Amino acid sequence: MANPTSWLYVDLNTISENIKTIKNYIGATRLLVVVKANAYGHGMYPVAACAVESGADYLGVSSLEEGIFLRKSGIKEPVLVFNTILPEQAEDALNYDLTVTVCSFDTVQALNDAAAKMNKKAFVHVKIDTGLGRFGVLPEHAVEMVHIITANFKNIYIEGIYTHFSLATNESITRKQFNIFLSIIKELEHQGYKIPLKHVCNSTAMLNYAEMHLDMVRVGNLVYGLCPSKNLKISNPSKIYSKIIFLKTLPKGHYVGYGNRFKTRRHTTVAIVPFGYYDGLELFISQPNGIWDSLKNLIKQILASFGVITANRTVKVNGIQCNILGKISMQSCIVDVTDIKDKVFIGDVVELSARRINLSHSIARVYHKADNIFLVDKAVSDEDEVNLSHGTGQRSETSIV
Repeated sequence: MANPTSWLYVDLNTISENIKTIKNYIGATRLLVVVKANAYGHGMYPVAACAVESGADYLGVSSLEEGIFLRKSGIKEPVLVFNTILPEQAEDALNYDLTVTVCSFDTVQALNDAAAKMNKKAFVHVKIDTGLGRFGVLPEHAVEMVHIITANFKNIYIEGIYTHFSLATNESITRKQFNIFLSIIKELEHQGYKIPLKHVCNSTAMLNYAEMHLDMVRVGNLVYGLCPSKNLKISNPSKIYSKIIFLKTLPKGHYVGYGNRFKTRRHTTVAIVPFGYYDGLELFISQPNGIWDSLKNLIKQILASFGVITANRTVKVNGIQCNILGKISMQSCIVDVTDIKDKVFIGDVVELSARRINLSHSIARVYHKADNIFLVDKAVSDEDEVNLSHGTGQRSETSIV
């Protein structure tokens, strides 16, 4: 579709510059660019290809399916699957030359058997659980696991060993995890094991603890401008847009949205924007971190229930901040444009705030690379350019009086 109603604009030039900045910062350390979850909503293949072109040494995905998608899309660089796989998925992992995270012997056995049949080596990274409590072998069993794999599974090559920090913004917790990991590495080296890739850092840890860079860092948020940095010049590569598809004026005292949560206090001109919670707008997913976070979330919900406008319920219409009124619908929201009603037209562009990673896959991804514009991974010809222009110049307003 050459004229999308809603779209995510992704500047691949900015992503490339972010990656090059990170590469320059880490020096000789290898860079793994995380492209899991559809590259945090930005589009897995375009971002992965851009990352490789910009100097990424490795790519990281969560699932086997994501890794296979990259291979089928033509990506040939090393890909690490963070989640452990099921034993029955071992042949697929090897068929597509994916590097697998291992933390149990059933997976190791399945990979070894499949590799033996194919007359090849299975590349694996052993994961250590130093405190996150998710994937990984516990520290007290890590050295033994490496020893058993090396001694008994001849078709397994341990290319890497790593852990994942639970709270990289907290130095004491992070250093405790790092020291546990280092003690395992020292014992392995004492016993003669040389594992090429040792890695622990995510974006925040990479910025805060240079001594923890080791052989490779795993960077996701920073690539997408989602992690603040005082040390590096990192830019946001993407923005979310939609267009006004309907305008009308409501009288004073008129309810707006489901549940009658908002009532107009004056004659109000509203713009209907076809972007709602299905598309990724304002998801009330609460995972409070302690009592204070719980209290703040409760206050926000109470204010919302009384129709009080909060900071995260705004959009920009032609660059001007406007409030969203009432409860957001599944695939639309209602915006107050009363104060700029003479300057607003159907088709005008609206900039929205939403988590990229929560964006619906049905939302078009429009890419800018060099001087070219691409729509959903496909270059658009001069005769079929993406139309991202502003409105019709017509009010097309319906009044309810």
